[in-house]
Amino acid sequence: MDLYKVGMRVEVVGHSEGFWNSYYGAKVLRVDRTKLRVRYEELVDEDYGEYTVEDVDLKHIRPHPPESFDINYRLTVGDDVEVRDRDGWWRGEVVFDDLDDELMVYFSYMAGDDEEEFGTFPYDDVRIHQEVKQVGKGFEWSHVKVAGPK
Repeated sequence: MDLYKVGMRVEVVGHSEGFWNSYYGAKVLRVDRTKLRVRYEELVDEDYGEYTVEDVDLKHIRPHPPESFDINYRLTVGDDVEVRDRDGWWRGEVVFDDLDDELMVYFSYMAGDDEEEFGTFPYDDVRIHQEVKQVGKGFEWSHVKVAGPK
């Protein structure tokens, strides 16, 4: 278990209903063989008014992604992205990029729910989605490009 260390920034991958395709920033407090104890960076326990602490299975953890995949890359229609909203990052697809300082994003996993499946967000609240894989004792990130608008 050399991959994660106490103090490391990670993201908890949403794994319960209503949180699919979401990522929440956290800091590692304790490392066990199959779990990490984390303190969320933005989720507050309403009963105690403190940041939520939780034990999370390793399968629901990823390292915090790099701040920028490629500084010269401009988000465009068809990009698989993550949008900052509701204290986390939510995965979607850019469907319209001809707005002044905003992108329109489609959230396919919300289709049919009571929540809206489209949203418009400022560029500063959108990041490219990156897949991560373990390589030796580290991680490698890669950009995902989807086929484009349906």
